[in-house]
Amino acid sequence: MIFTIGRQVGSGGRLVGKIIAQRLGLKFYDREILQIAAKESGIKGEFFERSDERNSMWGRFTSFFMSDHLLPAENCLSPQSLFKFQSDAIRQAAAQEPGAVFVGRCSDYILRDFADRVDVFVSADIKSRAKRAAQYFGVGEAEAEKKIADMEEARADYYNFYTEKKWGAAAGYNFCIDTTNITLEQAADMIIEYARLAGKLR
Repeated sequence: MIFTIGRQVGSGGRLVGKIIAQRLGLKFYDREILQIAAKESGIKGEFFERSDERNSMWGRFTSFFMSDHLLPAENCLSPQSLFKFQSDAIRQAAAQEPGAVFVGRCSDYILRDFADRVDVFVSADIKSRAKRAAQYFGVGEAEAEKKIADMEEARADYYNFYTEKKWGAAAGYNFCIDTTNITLEQAADMIIEYARLAGKLR
């Protein structure tokens, strides 16, 4: 059983994924994937950090120069090669575990061939997201809104660049949920119930 969690910044999607993993006894993967990819490839983790979904402008910039302009991508650590290592790490983790929850990093696209999978997108209104982000980052809500805008632009750029889908578009997911007026525990319950009704949980 695989859950993939896409999420708006500040929606609580990561925590929802963690609750699902705890309740079902599944392995939870977020930034751990970067560590696995670094270990398996022998490449320093900082390269994966730079090319992660939070920093997609770096990936776009280096892709431009490595593709057709200055440097051949096969001779250096291009964002595409780092993405491939990361994708291999995600597929390997999904194949090895009896069940897992993956947060972000195009995991829904990377694991599209896994049948027992539920792709989820978690959203919330901007006020509740700004409030949660302000607490997390230790800033005011106005500054939190700016951070959200920047992070979501990077996240969408990363996702749209590497997949054949559009980040946040409902048609690309099995289950979309708004956490504005419910608790994260309730959101996790709804997602688990959907998985049962859809015949994904046995």
